[in-house]
Amino acid sequence: MADLKNEQWIRTRYEELCKRNSEEYALVSMKIKRFRIFNRLFGREAGDRLTAMIYDCVESWLKPEEYIAHIHSGYYLLLVHIPEDYDDIFHYIIDINTRIRDWPYGEQYGKIYMGYGIFRLGHNPPDFLTAQYNADICRTESAESRLRNSHMEVYGLTYRDSNLGNYNLEQDFRPAMEHEDFKLYLQPKVDLQTGEVKEAEALVRWIDPVKGMIPVGEFLPELEKNGLIGDLDLYMFEHVCRVINRWIDLYGKKIKISVNLSSNMFNYRYFFDEYKQVYEKVPCPKDCIEFELLESIVLNQIDLVQTVVKHLRDYGFTCSLDDFGSGYSSFSVLTNTELKTMKIDRSLFQNYSDPRERILVRHIVETAKELNLKTVAEGVETKDYVEFLKELGCDYIQGFIFYRPMPVDEFEQRFLQNGERAEV
Repeated sequence: MADLKNEQWIRTRYEELCKRNSEEYALVSMKIKRFRIFNRLFGREAGDRLTAMIYDCVESWLKPEEYIAHIHSGYYLLLVHIPEDYDDIFHYIIDINTRIRDWPYGEQYGKIYMGYGIFRLGHNPPDFLTAQYNADICRTESAESRLRNSHMEVYGLTYRDSNLGNYNLEQDFRPAMEHEDFKLYLQPKVDLQTGEVKEAEALVRWIDPVKGMIPVGEFLPELEKNGLIGDLDLYMFEHVCRVINRWIDLYGKKIKISVNLSSNMFNYRYFFDEYKQVYEKVPCPKDCIEFELLESIVLNQIDLVQTVVKHLRDYGFTCSLDDFGSGYSSFSVLTNTELKTMKIDRSLFQNYSDPRERILVRHIVETAKELNLKTVAEGVETKDYVEFLKELGCDYIQGFIFYRPMPVDEFEQRFLQNGERAEV
C-alpha cells in the first residue's frame, strides 16, 4: 500500500500551487461516513486497512499534479482539477464516489459511502486553513448528509457559510441586551364584537444603533440554535411585566399580554423557576400574562405539555396554543391540557374564495367554542374574513387588516390614552 501523505504535505502542495495556477483547482474535504460505527463493528485494525485502501483507490485514479492526503480517522483532503461548471463538478464527484463505493474491500464490509465538501480556489485563493475550513464546513453542514448514502456540497454554489455572521451576532447579543437594543413591540388583538383592544402579543425587535432594525428571521433562529433565546425570553418577559404595571399605575387599565415560550425553554425542565425569579422581581397581575405554546413544539409531547401548562396555571398564568392548523394539528393537545385560548394559524386565511378553507376555519372555531376555548384568528388581512369570523363567533383577530406590530409607546398612546377602537 502507498505511503499515506499527511496534512503538512498537502498544505505545502497547496501553497506551491497558489503561486502558479490555482484557478483550475479545488480543495476537496472527503470523509468516510459512519466510520466510527465501522470501527466498532470490525475493529480498529480493519478501520486502518479501510483507510489505506481508500487512499490507494483515490491516488491511483488521480491525474498528474493532483494530490491526496490522509488527515485523520477516515478524513482526507484532495487537491484536484475541477471545472467551474456545477454539472462538471457533480460528475467528477460521482465518478470518484463510484470508484470508492465499488472498490473490493471485502464482502463482509459492504459498500462504503463518503461525504464531500468542495472549495474552488479561484484566482485569489485564501490561506490553506481558510480553504480547509470552507471545504470542511460545507461537507459537515450539508442538508443532504442524513438523506443520502453519499453527499456533496460546493462552497459558494450549493452551500453558503453563515457561521461567521452568526458568530458576530452572538458576540453582539450581550451588549445589545445591556444597551436595550432589543425592543418590546406589541401586536393588538381586536375584540370582534366591540373593536376594543385589551390584549396584545409581545414581539421582539432588534434595533441596532448602526445597522438599524435587524430582520427577525436573521437573529431569532440563530439564538434558538445556540441557546441564547432563553435569555432573550426572560429579558422580554421582564419588560412585559414592567409595562403592565406602568399602565395600571398611569391609567388604571389592565392589558393582557401574551408571551411566546420558545422550544428551548419549553424543553428545559427547570424553565419555570427562572420565570418565577423574574416575575417575583417585577410582580404584576397574573391574569395579565398568557404564555403561548407553539403547536410545532408541543406535538407528540402531551405529557410534557400537561406538566408545563399545569405549572403555569397553578401559579396563576393562562396558556394558549399558537399556530393551530399550521400543519401539525393535534387535537389531543386540546383535549388533554387546560389551555384557555387557541390561535388559528395565518395559513388558513389565505384564500377566502376557496370554500374548503372556510369549512376548515368554521369547524375549528366551532370545536374551540365547544371546548370553552377563546379563539384568536392570526394573520387576517381581508375584510371578507373579518365578516366571516365575526359571524362564526371568533373572539379576536390579530392581523394586518387592523394593526401591525407597534412600539410600546405607540400602543400606549392609541389604546390607553386615546381609547382607539377598530371598526369591526
